[in-house]
Amino acid sequence: MVKVNIDKNMRVAKYIRLSREDGDDRESESVENQRDIIDNYISSHKGLIEAGEYVDDGYTGTNFNRPGFQKMLKDIEEEKIDCIITKDLSRFGRDHIDTGYYLERFLPANNIRYIAIGDNVDTLKPDGLQFLTFKLSFNDYYAQDISNKIKSVKQRKIEKGEYQAGIPPYGYKKDTEIKNHLIPDNYSSQIVKEIFDMYVNKGMSTIKIADELNKREVLPPAIYLKIPTYMKRKSNNPNGKYVWLRAQIGKILRNEVYLGNVVGRKFQKVSHKIAKVRCTKKEEHIVLENMHEPIVDIEIWNKAQEKLNSYTKVRNRKYDHILKGLVYCGECKNKATIRCREEKRKNGDIWKATYFICSKRNSYSGLCECKQISANILQSTVEQKIQAELKKVIFSENEIKKIYENAKQKANTKKYILKNRLEELKTELKKVDENIQEIYQDKINKIIQIEDFKNIYEKMKKQKQKILNEINKIKIKQIYNHDSKENYKNIAEQFLDVQNLNKLALEKLIKKIEFDKEKNINIKFYFKKINNIKNIN
Repeated sequence: MVKVNIDKNMRVAKYIRLSREDGDDRESESVENQRDIIDNYISSHKGLIEAGEYVDDGYTGTNFNRPGFQKMLKDIEEEKIDCIITKDLSRFGRDHIDTGYYLERFLPANNIRYIAIGDNVDTLKPDGLQFLTFKLSFNDYYAQDISNKIKSVKQRKIEKGEYQAGIPPYGYKKDTEIKNHLIPDNYSSQIVKEIFDMYVNKGMSTIKIADELNKREVLPPAIYLKIPTYMKRKSNNPNGKYVWLRAQIGKILRNEVYLGNVVGRKFQKVSHKIAKVRCTKKEEHIVLENMHEPIVDIEIWNKAQEKLNSYTKVRNRKYDHILKGLVYCGECKNKATIRCREEKRKNGDIWKATYFICSKRNSYSGLCECKQISANILQSTVEQKIQAELKKVIFSENEIKKIYENAKQKANTKKYILKNRLEELKTELKKVDENIQEIYQDKINKIIQIEDFKNIYEKMKKQKQKILNEINKIKIKQIYNHDSKENYKNIAEQFLDVQNLNKLALEKLIKKIEFDKEKNINIKFYFKKINNIKNIN
């Protein structure tokens, strides 16, 4: 029970919530109706003074990520509120775990009284929270039941071939006469036909098609359809404009809607309590054929799919390269992205190629004319250039020895720091393990509740993993910084040997490597001319 001072007037927060998703009766649960009920309650009870109204119109009760509710929590922390009143418990929240946390823990901890008029809940009374768990569980069940009913209704509509998305696909518009029916859009449907024609009949790639549409300043789908998510924000492109992407071209070429089919259940909500959705597998899709007028015929569609499926390229987006991070486009000056491509030949051999491509060209086409360049060509050119520069180096044995001794001293200092940090982390890890054992015993002895145990355990588990990750990183660094028994002459020889250049050495030597659309390569060093070995350390 909340301990409050009943001798003084209580500042009351009116909380009102109305959901469009959990099946609320729009009339009986309207904002106006909730407000009237709460106002009548306040006026009929002495000592209650309205301190503010917090409204979440259109927000589900299955989570608490609501602007009005969050503002109310902030005002509670700033001690502007003594009491919260809602029409009933379901207006506060439908998820029994989170709702129970706020009612049984957060509000009492902040000395906040809670009143749910319709459910006769008042935490000031001794039996204020009686049957709370049962009521919250029922509200949670109700939300889940409504969610299942909504899913069933949508499922039936999909099975009838009705198009369920709020915004029609590019090339179509909603039929004003038949609900959830698509008809071709006069303008964008012609663009779709042209895309298929360019890809199938003219042999153009997706990136070339995107280039062509951008040159003609054809509005991309997001802007043409006025999709709210994109209209409210600026594009990440340098000019702030949205353009055609090769990925968009690929999606259009693979979309069965242009054959006259309706494909349902491409996405599925993970839970009624969260907004996250998952992409369903192709075998889970519901495909209904000939539900609206097609934009392309089956012949050109099949040719497009055959061409798309003929590519067996596999990209390894985690591929690393010694020059990664140093290569730039000489045309637009943007950093280049590394790509690795594999293709299976007809004879069964695997052909591999690693190349750098302008990131602007890679991410959104039409804004840079620079194409890709082979990583092998770049690396060979860099090695030759560095070798030519290093041949100019003139140094004495004493200079090399001094440089080596300085490097060795720095390495030993680093080892000492790593060793000390490793010992600290091991101590922290041991302490976390002891704490986990302690709370586990508290759970067994029923000193803490299961939910509290779970919350504390998850935090400690994350803390433990963080420590383990740092320990692993330090061990890797210790391996790489292991002191070899080679003398300073061997070190110098290896330094001047291009074959032993590593990424760190390249980053010390090279500022950037640029290539242009003619594949000319320009290397910019951090020095103008090497006269002494000191210039590159």
